[in-house]
Amino acid sequence: MEEKKPLSSPWIISKRFDLTWFIAPGLISVIIVLLASYFGFPEPSSLGSSRTSGNALPPWLWLLLIPGIDVSHVYSTLFRAYFDKEVWNRKKVLLSLVPFLCFIIALILYSFGKLFFWGAMAYLAVFHFIRQQYGFLSLYTRTEPKTESKIPFLLDKICLYMVTGLPILYWHIVPGGRHFEWFIEGDFYQYPNHSISNFIHILFWVSVIVYSLSQVYLLLKRRRVSVGKLLLLLNTASVWYVGIILLNNDFAFTLTNVINHGIPYMALVFAYSNFRKKQLSSFFYNSFRNGALAILSFSLVLLAFAFSEEWLWDSFVWREHPYLFGNSSVIKAELGLGLEGILVPIFFLPQFTHYILDGFLWKGGKNNSELEGFIGLRNLGS
Repeated sequence: MEEKKPLSSPWIISKRFDLTWFIAPGLISVIIVLLASYFGFPEPSSLGSSRTSGNALPPWLWLLLIPGIDVSHVYSTLFRAYFDKEVWNRKKVLLSLVPFLCFIIALILYSFGKLFFWGAMAYLAVFHFIRQQYGFLSLYTRTEPKTESKIPFLLDKICLYMVTGLPILYWHIVPGGRHFEWFIEGDFYQYPNHSISNFIHILFWVSVIVYSLSQVYLLLKRRRVSVGKLLLLLNTASVWYVGIILLNNDFAFTLTNVINHGIPYMALVFAYSNFRKKQLSSFFYNSFRNGALAILSFSLVLLAFAFSEEWLWDSFVWREHPYLFGNSSVIKAELGLGLEGILVPIFFLPQFTHYILDGFLWKGGKNNSELEGFIGLRNLGS
């Protein structure tokens, strides 16, 4: 069978864009937490925390990471679908039905209890985070020469799932657990076993070494290997190993986890929005004419939604950051007290919808014809 020619560029957007926004954020976050650990930050007394409270993080850093990146990246889905007139007109049923179903499911899950709901959402979030890395991996491997053998891409997938899945499994099994949570304390099931956790730790490094040797073998066979793919896997392995296994504090986990997931996704959506500017509504179309104004408009819209959501969470559910949100009077009034069963599903709806919609919005094929010319035909599948 004749080998197909690879695409002209081995990068998703461009070499400069990919390295700056898809690869560097995660690696830089790993360097930061390693340096912080070396210099004794954070203090041992502040190691325990949850993603929602951020009590182990300085207030400014919590604002930057959670509303600024984590929650903001959720709302960037608006630019991928709801703010794109052509996509909205073509996918009204999907874009309307998914939020409705997510809300109903969230109501049902929360009826089984707070911990049951957050546990279910934590495992869904893990799946979402891993699938996003798989999506980027698929886009990079599309530039490699196609052959009859599917083994090279199979090795790529195995490596990705090992370097992401094993740290999560280690989190469940290591005695003493971790000094951080995904959402709230107890959302992950724990089965402490020292021997198994040590085996998982060793298996992680065996996976990395075996995969590295396989790529050396392919290079010696004069097969083209995507540099972007290798950098992405290095990025992913570093973030999940350092943030979950090597370092055991909320600062390291949150910084690496949030930055490596949120920034690349927002960058991808921004690039998509710029690509599709002629189909955007007049406000966003005019804003995206100028590069600096485009970035400012994009960022301000996301921050406005993110800050508003966090204000609602803090005012009616968590009640932990009145000094950040200026909502002391609302908290003292105890509005919404006892209504968490409906408020939590409502407030979590944007994030839940983001998890589900992304499985549909970034797949190649005729259903997402708007992606043609922007990225390759493999699934992004976050």
